[in-house]
Amino acid sequence: MKIMVLYDSNTGNTEKMAKAIAEGAGSVEGVEVELKKIGEPFPLSMLASADAAIFGSPCIYAGVTDGMRSFIDNMTSYAKAGLMDVKDKPAAVFGSYGWDGAWVMETVLKGNIETLGYSVQDDVCVETSSNLKYHAEEYLGKCREFGKAFSEANK
Repeated sequence: MKIMVLYDSNTGNTEKMAKAIAEGAGSVEGVEVELKKIGEPFPLSMLASADAAIFGSPCIYAGVTDGMRSFIDNMTSYAKAGLMDVKDKPAAVFGSYGWDGAWVMETVLKGNIETLGYSVQDDVCVETSSNLKYHAEEYLGKCREFGKAFSEANK
């Protein structure tokens, strides 16, 4: 099974989460994980050929980053052109926020990924920037468990 972990990060918090989630997902036997940051060049066909995907973004003023929004728009165009079919493939979302942004991952990002055709799990991994800064080991451990649970549930 191949899982793509795609993320955007402004301050490094979401990147730390992405790496921990990828580590957890890859700890399950038979699971291969590709970790890609939005803006890093890679072919969308790589995502199309993956068995599952996990998407992450920080919350920026009640939304995802411009990079993540643009990436989702590009994926939508690619799918409409018939070059990618992700219908009912398993997916999950995660992200970080500074003040009151957990709902962005739970509704906005999750909804965007569902619109592409993915079957997005209800469980979302969301952490505050202060938790990641001052209690990194504890909260990144939760991220690793999130990735491992996703792999085990979808293998």
